[in-house]
Amino acid sequence: MSTTMFIEPLDVLLFRDGKPFTGGEDHLARSVFPPPPSTVYAAIRSHLLSHRFGRFEAFREGRDVPPELAEEIGSPNDFGTLELRRLLVARKRESADAPQRATSVELFYPLPSDVAEVKGSGQLVLLKPVEQFPVRTNLSPGLQHLWLRRDVPLEAASGWLTERGMQRYLEDDAHSSDAFFAAEEVFVGDRIREAIFTREERTGIARDRARRSVREGLLYSVEYLRLRPGVGFFAEFGGTKLLPESGVINLGGDRRPAHYRPARGSDLALGKIAQRIRERRRFKLVLTTPALFEHGWRPGWIDERTLEGSRNGVRVKLVAVALGKPIAIGGFDLVRQHPKPVHRFVPAGSVYFFELLEGDADAAIRAFHAKSVSESVETFPETARQGFGHSLIGAW
Repeated sequence: MSTTMFIEPLDVLLFRDGKPFTGGEDHLARSVFPPPPSTVYAAIRSHLLSHRFGRFEAFREGRDVPPELAEEIGSPNDFGTLELRRLLVARKRESADAPQRATSVELFYPLPSDVAEVKGSGQLVLLKPVEQFPVRTNLSPGLQHLWLRRDVPLEAASGWLTERGMQRYLEDDAHSSDAFFAAEEVFVGDRIREAIFTREERTGIARDRARRSVREGLLYSVEYLRLRPGVGFFAEFGGTKLLPESGVINLGGDRRPAHYRPARGSDLALGKIAQRIRERRRFKLVLTTPALFEHGWRPGWIDERTLEGSRNGVRVKLVAVALGKPIAIGGFDLVRQHPKPVHRFVPAGSVYFFELLEGDADAAIRAFHAKSVSESVETFPETARQGFGHSLIGAW
C-alpha cells in the first residue's frame, strides 16, 4: 500500500548545497533543485512526529513514544517502516472537471546524461556506446565510449523531460533524424525559468541582538527558489498508515511551508521497452534521484575487473556509463545538533548501459524498473528508504 501526494510550496524554498556557510567565512548560500530525497523524507517523518506525538524531547530520549508511531518513524538512531519510493518534479494538470479528491499531475524527469545538444542549434541528440573509439582517454578499462555518428559539435545539456519525452527516451524512439525529442517534450534553458522555477537572491546582514545593531563584516546572500504556479513535487510513500491525507509541512532550509494533498500521476508504458530489450538483449538504467555507491560511481554488485554482476537473479555486464558531476549531500542532525557527514552521490540523470547475460526482459524490468539501486554505508544508512537511487529501465 502506497500513498501518493503532490507537495506544493506556499513560499520560496531553500535547499542548500553541500558547501559550508559560516558567518565571517562564507557569504553566499546557493540552492540546489530539486532537493535531495532525504529532505522530503525528513519533512514527512517530522510531520508524522509532530502530528501524532508532538513531544520532540521525549522522542529524542526514547520516552513514551506510541508503539505504532515508533514502528513507522523509528527512533533517533534507527529508521522505521516509512519509505520514500518515488520523488519527481510535477505540475498540476489543468482540468475543467469538478474538483477531485486526488490532484492530477504531470511528472517531469531529469534530462539523462547521454543526451547532448548540437552546439548553437538547440537540438538534442542521443549518444550511444561504440566499441571502436578513435581517441585514447582515461576511461576505465572495459567501458565503451559514448559517441554520435554525425560530424557536429556537441555540448552538455541539462533540463527536464515531460512524460512523453521520457517515454520516447526509454523506448529509444527518435522524433527525427536531426533531433531525438520534439520541442514540447523538453524543458531546457529559458523554458526552465518560464515553466518550472526561477532563482531569487536575497541579501542580509547578521545582527547583534545585545547591542541592537548589525555585526560588522557579516553581510551575506541566500539564493531561494520560486516555483512557478502549479509546480511542486510528486512523492510516493510506503510503510505508513498514520500519515494524514493532507496537511502543511516545513520543507528545506528556513522551514518554509508547503502543502501536500493526495495526487495521481501516470505510469510509463513498458510494452515497447520490454520488446526491444528482448530483441537486443541489452538495456540501460537512468537515475531519477541521486544514488550512493560504496565504490563511487560503480555499483557494489558489479565486479571491478570483469564489469559483470547479478541482481535479483539477472546477470549483466556493464558496457558504458554517462555520469554527471558528483554531488555532495549531507544534512543536519536535529537530535544530535551537528552536521551529518557529507557523501558524494552519483547525480540524477546518470545512465548505466548493460548487456543482458542471463535472464529475460521481464526479469530485468522486475529487478530494476522503478526500484532503488542505491547502497548504504555506515555513515549514511538506509539510502534506498530515503528515496535515493530510483531508476527507470530503457532500451538502447
